[in-house]
Amino acid sequence: MFPLLYIDSSTRFVYYGIVQKVRKIHKNVDYFIYKRGVLMNKNNRYHSIVIFIVPALRTTLFIAAGILLGNLPPFRGRNLRDASSWWGLLCVVVNIITIIILLILTKRDGKTFKDLINHNPDKKKTLKEIKIAIPMMLLLGIGGLWGFSYLVYGYMPVTNTQPLPIWAAILVLILLPITIVFAEIPLYLGYCAPGIKNITKNEVLSIAYPLFFYALQHSFIPLLFDYKHILSRFLVFIPLLAIIGIWYYKKKDLLPLMIGHGLLDTLTVIQILLVSIYPSIYEMMRSASVG
Repeated sequence: MFPLLYIDSSTRFVYYGIVQKVRKIHKNVDYFIYKRGVLMNKNNRYHSIVIFIVPALRTTLFIAAGILLGNLPPFRGRNLRDASSWWGLLCVVVNIITIIILLILTKRDGKTFKDLINHNPDKKKTLKEIKIAIPMMLLLGIGGLWGFSYLVYGYMPVTNTQPLPIWAAILVLILLPITIVFAEIPLYLGYCAPGIKNITKNEVLSIAYPLFFYALQHSFIPLLFDYKHILSRFLVFIPLLAIIGIWYYKKKDLLPLMIGHGLLDTLTVIQILLVSIYPSIYEMMRSASVG
């Protein structure tokens, strides 16, 4: 027979106190886990909503900025076309706002801006892909511009190649290609596409949804409430964005696309600088069009 274990009253009191403290700690831990789970669910729901709104960010900004520009003293009471030549500087401002928002969103998600680009460190492979991406984007970008402009207008409009004061044209030449490279493709494909895929598990939708807004934003650069302008600006980017979407689907590396995009916009702002220095070139371009 085992001897009986005797526990005096003071020992039982200490034991009871320990048990109560353990129960209290366990209860607090359970409550913390519950609250953390509720908070995480709320954050997940919040992120699920935000990730579908963010693709419309730049479209909203361009509309708001265009309305604001049209109400500034030099343009107040005049036609929006009078302010449309300043779309380049307006785009720089929207690009900077976009980059700041991207930095905030990536920091909140525990990522860096570099993570959005998803660059392949293989230099030889990168160089090869850049050599493919640049002519591909030039061909589809310029081809889509001419093709759909003639389809909608019957001629090539000069809305996006209007002259500016030379100081402004130089500023656009310096700032627009640099800022747009880090604003557009990183937003739509670097941030939005992976986030939508995580929620929907549908890769095609995750690419097509942000690219729709990528095309749509151009309908309001510059802001003109003219259906032909809105339609043509949307359509001209469809061929280019379709190939960009296929590229992203297969490769995921955004750097070659960003370089090609930067080159396309550099060519555009070079035209703006030329017509700003030589207004006669712009007059020739206008006379070649009906508008």
